[in-house]
Amino acid sequence: MRLATIIAVFLLGLHAKGASLDLENWTGKYSHDTDTSGHTLFQVPAVQTGLSHLLTKQDLKRLTETYSVSAPVSLIQGFLVVPQCMPHCCPCEHAMLVIDLRRGVFHVGFYKRKSEKVTIQWFSSEGEFQTLPKEIQDEFYYSHHPK
Repeated sequence: MRLATIIAVFLLGLHAKGASLDLENWTGKYSHDTDTSGHTLFQVPAVQTGLSHLLTKQDLKRLTETYSVSAPVSLIQGFLVVPQCMPHCCPCEHAMLVIDLRRGVFHVGFYKRKSEKVTIQWFSSEGEFQTLPKEIQDEFYYSHHPK
């Protein structure tokens, strides 16, 4: 790993950790709401930087624009959980941003069902989505299947 990449990842982690208290304020709001500085959740510098390092431009656009329907942001065991879905098709196309507020780690899951074919993709800045609390994994899974 190049030194510049290591430094960038380190600084991103520090920045995301410093912003954690501000991000907790998003609990109960929607990703398209604005904060006191006029930013939507995806425009908050720590979130924007974390996502731009994690996702391709195409996947970032899918998360923030294609999946433009949002549900309230929740806080589950220290993780900010941001559900997004496709207008008029939430059960068939859905995404979830999960931010570990203590460690500044980002996870993004994409779900797409077309006929009988289901595609699930997870991107994580550190670790694996399987390490997320079961409650968060269930929320992602059950948003597609009734409990």
